[in-house]
Amino acid sequence: MDLRHLRYVVAAARNGSFSAAGHELNVRQPIISKRIRELEDELGVFLFDRATSGARLTPTGEEFVVGARRIIDAFQRLSERAKASGAGKTGRLVVGFYKSMSSGCFRVALKTFRSKFPGVEVELLEASYAELKAGVMSGTIDLAIVVADTGRTELLDSMPLWSSQLMVALPEDHALAEKTTVYWPELKGERFLVSHDDPGPDLRNVIVRHLAAPSDHPDVMRQLSRESILAEFASGQGISLQCEGAHIVPERGVTLRPVHDGNSGIRLGYIACWRPDNANPVLKNFFDTFPR
Repeated sequence: MDLRHLRYVVAAARNGSFSAAGHELNVRQPIISKRIRELEDELGVFLFDRATSGARLTPTGEEFVVGARRIIDAFQRLSERAKASGAGKTGRLVVGFYKSMSSGCFRVALKTFRSKFPGVEVELLEASYAELKAGVMSGTIDLAIVVADTGRTELLDSMPLWSSQLMVALPEDHALAEKTTVYWPELKGERFLVSHDDPGPDLRNVIVRHLAAPSDHPDVMRQLSRESILAEFASGQGISLQCEGAHIVPERGVTLRPVHDGNSGIRLGYIACWRPDNANPVLKNFFDTFPR
């Protein structure tokens, strides 16, 4: 007995005729009749009473067809789920990211993906760059979204996603708060408050690259958390660099201004990285939702 036999029996029961069942399934009537007879011989029972006017289910056949329909329906659902899984429409995806990306492009892309693929379970993991890379390498994270150039992630595949405008966060009463754009030379001599959490180290590198000199080094104070930065900020102990869209935006008493180097605004690039052998079909669909 196989699924084909069950389909023939159900079609014959639905049509009341072997020939009509063959027409529905695009199979010759003798084949339908032969396969059903083979099934009856295997089971040792008659499923149909045959007559010149057609084929009518026996009491045993009526009970058999009920179960056969359930099996066919279950197989169809299983087949559809398998196809959806293979196309990345169902399944599970673990995405690692920085806490600073809890808004902006990442959240927009995540919302879009979830609305397009409601059958996919997305698990989010906030961690540092080192922890995210280790998770991807070990296979516990499908992909990580980090601030980096595509060549930074050795042994991993990567692709650029988007870039964020670098902003300087200033107290409202700061002298530069009245300017629409702040240039790097105007930040010389300022104390910068930078988080230990990523992308804090990347922001520190940006500060050093633009303000360090052989006889001068920028004043960068490393803070443990965003909350400690805000506390120092409120007491006038320094300024901070933030990626556009970071959570500091709605804070009262804070003014955000874009930072320029004289030619254009400074932008930090985000990339996605994953193991080359990751065969999760959800990955491609997830990438396709990101604005680039």
